[in-house]
Amino acid sequence: MSGDLNQAQILRNKVNRAASKHKYNFHQTQIAAMHESGSHDWWKHMKTIMGLKTNGKSCVQGLANKTTDGDCGLLANTLNDFFVSVSDHLPRLNKSHKVFDVNEELPDQYVISVCTTFKALESVKANKATGPDNIPAWVLRNYANVLVPPLTDILNKEWKMANVIPLPKTRPPVSIEKNIRPISLTPIAAKVFESIIMKWVDGTIEGEIDAKQFGGISGTSTTDVLIELVHM
Repeated sequence: MSGDLNQAQILRNKVNRAASKHKYNFHQTQIAAMHESGSHDWWKHMKTIMGLKTNGKSCVQGLANKTTDGDCGLLANTLNDFFVSVSDHLPRLNKSHKVFDVNEELPDQYVISVCTTFKALESVKANKATGPDNIPAWVLRNYANVLVPPLTDILNKEWKMANVIPLPKTRPPVSIEKNIRPISLTPIAAKVFESIIMKWVDGTIEGEIDAKQFGGISGTSTTDVLIELVHM
């Protein structure tokens, strides 16, 4: 009996060592190199390895069958009403209240320069999803020297539009209220605008942010939250 036990332990150890070796080799050949390629490519590769497939059409049709008797048009309107209802409790903005008078010139620090726009376009990632203007990111990046003057003028005068895409939290989604969240696909130009505004905002509120605020702060992660909780 003891001999069988010893043999079982020997075989178990061999299996564990072999499994560890194969895990290490798999990580080195399939995963390690992906860390330098960016989070988008890393997750795309991981989903391929895990055999994850997404089928947006069947997902939407399945939700329509559960909530609107298969009517996808009615589902779209229902989703829109739900997304809008989230802010129903907030007071409407009074358009007559403006930070600056329409006839006044903006302070120099809030005027976007041609140079600032050009630098922002240079940093645009070519694989960004296209927004409602259907202008691909690579066009803005590759032809920045031509587009910068008119785009700078637009950024100093206009706001933005977005395509709101319903994204399932779980698959298949069962409930609109519990399983669907909105993702806004804005034009690449709007993303450029946001990156410029973000730098202004960061410089203004940086000293006012609580030291224990980790979400949405550059250079922080959930690891910092866990460390803070451990030392409370």
